[in-house]
Amino acid sequence: MAAPAPRSAAIQIVRPNASAPAFKPAAQPQQPQPQSQSQVASPVTKTRTDNTQRLCRNVLIYGTCKYQDQGCPFYHPPPGVDPTLLESGTQNPTPLQAPLAATQVPPAQDAPRSAGLGVAAPVFVPKTPNPVADVPSQPSTPSVHPGHLWPQASDTGLPGSTDGSAMGYDEGMLGNHQGMESNMYMQQPSRHTLDYHLYTSPLPHVSNPPISTAPLHSFFIPDDLRRVLQARQDAIQALPSGPTGLPAELGVYHTLVPLGHPVSAPSRVWGHPSPVYRATSGVDGNVYALRRIEGFKLVNEQAFGAIDTWRRLRHPNIVGLREAFTTKAFNDNSLVLVYDYHPDSTTLLDEHLAPDPPPRIHNHPRQGMPIPERVLWSYITQIANAIKAIHASGMAVRGLDMSKVLLTGKNRVRLNGCGIMDVLAYDANTPIAMFQQEDLVSFGKLIMHLTCEFFQPGQHPSGPLDHITRHYSPDVKNIVLFLISKPQPSKSIDDAIRLSGMRMLNELDAMQMYVDVLEGELGGEIENGRLVRLLIKLGFINERAEFELDPRWSDTGDRYILKLFRDFVFHSIGVDGNPVLDLSHVLTCLNKLDAGLDERIMLVSRDDQSCLVVSYREIKSCIEVAYGELRNAGNPMRGLR
Repeated sequence: MAAPAPRSAAIQIVRPNASAPAFKPAAQPQQPQPQSQSQVASPVTKTRTDNTQRLCRNVLIYGTCKYQDQGCPFYHPPPGVDPTLLESGTQNPTPLQAPLAATQVPPAQDAPRSAGLGVAAPVFVPKTPNPVADVPSQPSTPSVHPGHLWPQASDTGLPGSTDGSAMGYDEGMLGNHQGMESNMYMQQPSRHTLDYHLYTSPLPHVSNPPISTAPLHSFFIPDDLRRVLQARQDAIQALPSGPTGLPAELGVYHTLVPLGHPVSAPSRVWGHPSPVYRATSGVDGNVYALRRIEGFKLVNEQAFGAIDTWRRLRHPNIVGLREAFTTKAFNDNSLVLVYDYHPDSTTLLDEHLAPDPPPRIHNHPRQGMPIPERVLWSYITQIANAIKAIHASGMAVRGLDMSKVLLTGKNRVRLNGCGIMDVLAYDANTPIAMFQQEDLVSFGKLIMHLTCEFFQPGQHPSGPLDHITRHYSPDVKNIVLFLISKPQPSKSIDDAIRLSGMRMLNELDAMQMYVDVLEGELGGEIENGRLVRLLIKLGFINERAEFELDPRWSDTGDRYILKLFRDFVFHSIGVDGNPVLDLSHVLTCLNKLDAGLDERIMLVSRDDQSCLVVSYREIKSCIEVAYGELRNAGNPMRGLR
């Protein structure tokens, strides 16, 4: 048997009937007025007559009424009289000291009935008892406009607050505790108070770097980081402008898209044309980079033996190799190697030396020449780290060149094309140690190529070394001399790493600082996912044309509360009549709703004829009930749940 849906604890405020007694202030007692027969028979006339003796709610809340001289029908006490004492019935009013704040309104249980917005309202009592002795919070303060209620700036706890509280700081949750120190050591209740609506400020080491032009805090990620991430996503989805002439499918891969400039000339590293394509795997749906070696015919099947070792090697400075196979789909004998795809990347050659580099999605300006020494040491450190991992696994790069080193981020490099030479130039008779010695010499030539744009393969190193001496520190020259020196059995990449010395610590510092920045941005994005899910549920419920043959389903019952809440959050207007676009108010309300706080707010209908006093917990319950009805529609087993 289906459990009955919980009823909302919200109490609607309506106009009183003719028998309701009118409020008469104690400071100026009035003589009873005789009532005519027309006054008794007409409740509307009765209400209008009593309005002249009813205390103006604006005076009680704000201390003054801006409509007092513009025909406001309610009673306004003379200057120096405390309106709160008039409402409580005190005979000896005291002069006002300051306008009464919204948080000073007496608790609901102290006043059995209150007059608000020109109508009498019963006391709101939450239906669900709170198991925790939470401090009761007061309803949000309405603005001067009676039809649309907005929290004051000090209530939001967000930028623009005047109470000096931290972002998202809610004093009502701390009771009488003063200062942050008291809050830290206050006794914890049996159930932790939900505070997921609070936005935390970024940590000081992230928000206050040595040099920063970004704001201290933002609800969203910085524009520069967003553009980089968006450019990578655009590169994954980019399609060619015209026909490519490529096969529709290549094994399990499909949707082949050429990358970079069209390649027709043989590669200076591999001796064959080697175009690269982006393709999507039909197995896992991921995007990969396919490098095709044209005109290659496999002679020895043992050449693929090294591919298994490369597949198991995973390193942050190496482009991962997934698989290799031969194919005739391009109307020739081709070798295809599948690598991890790094979108919107370029090579060190195109970034610094190429006269006509291929375009990049985000139009990042080229660094060009000369390369700053700090950047140069970053490249050296990462490449040396990758070479050490390859040599430790018993392999060799065998193709280290500027055109085969990818720049996948800001100063982030990865060795590309690993494993190709093991297949193209398979040689089981040459010891792997000789190939590793060749890697060290190639590494030294790569550094000279990075520092001297005039360096050419086969050129005598005296000219580039003289250039390095004039423009870089002696450490750069020392490591180049060591790498290009005569191969020796005792010579290894570990010696080159030791020559780098303290330079590697600088790279470690930069990496850790960058990780701190990314973690700080990730922490700021945690809240957004919850708010999106909440907005989706509200979108499913609000303004639904029809549900279960009821065209007024979204405007009745608990759904009506959600409609008023939507107006409270998004459709408020200011005193000047213009729409109020306050992002801090929206985020505060939605986070409090997602947390289900016991804080109460007042929701006013668009015609100003009724209002509801509800808590965020009640509104959240209304969402769950209404969304549950939509989710279970058409499910024959819903009655058993």
